[in-house]
Amino acid sequence: MRNAMILYTVGIFLLSVTGCHKKNSGTAENHAPVATLSSNLLSVNPFTYQFKVDAMDQEFDPLQYTWEFEVGKEQKGNAIETYTFEQGHQYIIKVTVTDGKSQPLILKDTIDTKVITLTADKSTKYQTIEGFGGFGAQKEPWGTGPYTSPEYVNALINDLGLTILRMDTPANFEITNDNDDPFVTDLSKYNINNNTPGHDDKLADYIPYLKDMHAAGLQKLIVSLWSPPIWMKYNNKLGNGTTNQNSAPDYTTNPDNNTNQLKTNMYDEFAEFCVAYIKTIKSLTGIDVYAFSLQNEPRFSQFYASCVYNGTALRDLIKVVGARFEKENITTKIFLPEDVGWYDGIKSLVDPVLADPDARKYVSILAVHGYATDGVSPGSADAQTWRNMSAWGKPWNIPLWMTETSGYENNLTGAIALGKAMYIALKYGNITAWLFWTISTNKIDAYSLMNTAGEKSKRYFVSKNFFRYIRPGSVRFNISGTDEHILPLAFSNSDDNSTTFVIINDEVSGKAFQITGEGLSGTFDSFITNVSKDCADNGAVEINKTIFIPAQSVLTLRSKN
Repeated sequence: MRNAMILYTVGIFLLSVTGCHKKNSGTAENHAPVATLSSNLLSVNPFTYQFKVDAMDQEFDPLQYTWEFEVGKEQKGNAIETYTFEQGHQYIIKVTVTDGKSQPLILKDTIDTKVITLTADKSTKYQTIEGFGGFGAQKEPWGTGPYTSPEYVNALINDLGLTILRMDTPANFEITNDNDDPFVTDLSKYNINNNTPGHDDKLADYIPYLKDMHAAGLQKLIVSLWSPPIWMKYNNKLGNGTTNQNSAPDYTTNPDNNTNQLKTNMYDEFAEFCVAYIKTIKSLTGIDVYAFSLQNEPRFSQFYASCVYNGTALRDLIKVVGARFEKENITTKIFLPEDVGWYDGIKSLVDPVLADPDARKYVSILAVHGYATDGVSPGSADAQTWRNMSAWGKPWNIPLWMTETSGYENNLTGAIALGKAMYIALKYGNITAWLFWTISTNKIDAYSLMNTAGEKSKRYFVSKNFFRYIRPGSVRFNISGTDEHILPLAFSNSDDNSTTFVIINDEVSGKAFQITGEGLSGTFDSFITNVSKDCADNGAVEINKTIFIPAQSVLTLRSKN
């Protein structure tokens, strides 16, 4: 039986081999090649396109390509070819692919050498930019350092072009009450050098970093508070008391010892805490804190440092803190609510404050966190949300800031998405400042622009296209286009009387454009971030000539002085 089975198996094997041999001898049916044709604009002046055939032949026969770039002009070629065309025309490109055995395959593509027009109007002006920046030091606050180095500081100030740094207020700055009188402040009793169990950091960790940033030319330091000192809170905890739970509970006027809220009888002590922190930073670093946030994301109760407020509580608190700042002659601005997510939830924090004249007079900046990215078209939900938020402070000339965002993929796609988010906030929200969440972490991820070792992401370089060339004091003016994939912004820079354009191409092919408008002429330096370049010098361009922007890229143009 065993010998019979072996013989039977061998017979099947021989039969199979014989069948393969017969097929390879040419008696089997030949299959036509399968192929697709794509095109990409490589440059302008003259228009130069690259065409690529992605082809497969089932029998692995060599393929032949016959191209027709212009009607009636055929030429033999390869799977990838380049060709130049005259400007202002439409061309139908045809390529014939054959294996010499089956019916030839004909592929077609249409290209257009018309130039996109971007129309600039310097007379139509919008917001004045206060700066760009982000949060944190060389390593995360919850890490062990290093927090500063000459290389890191130089990267932020002189390469990236950061002008606003956001830091936190350690809750252990006042571990216990300095004294029983909130109007008598004993700065010697505040904690600078000691760690506290359950707290992320101590102030001393960041003093050398802040000194270095100040010496390097940092323009604005803003500070956000994640939690008041725990002895000021009902639950006597840094967060909500859990190890991994987050929620957005309603603010309660009937708190118990589990309530993650600031005690209402501690508002004066809280104001004293803010004053002590601002004075200590000035004493230790020489920096005047530019703006202070009373609470990061006040609707959320997190397992980490957090504290819950509603609009009424924020209204009452800012009146106490604002009055204390006035009494102490502190010029630090107050910004709020720094909330995220649901639009109506954010609005519920803003409305009570702005509706109260006594509270409103202390609000210098309305700040939101930007984590929605549904699109950049004028009719998108994001655009309308930004428009609505921009209108909140307009009657009182209170600017809108975006003080935290992250979550963009660590690749070119994520970088372009970040650039588009900046575009939509600047264009439709008229924001005057934009800050990224953690600038640097031990390892680059979706929440950082670079790592502790100095490695920079594509998102860092897209940010640089904005940060470095749109300076504080720049005024955005109107520019509009005719292509939904070309997203332009325009700014007049008051510091050196220059003009900056930032233009995003989110399409998978290159584009050609011209900028028209009165008062625009001369030579502009250009800087490009795309798949192969990192905010790299792209050479000089004449603003009144056709300009090329590669696929999936951010292009910055800045006029020469």
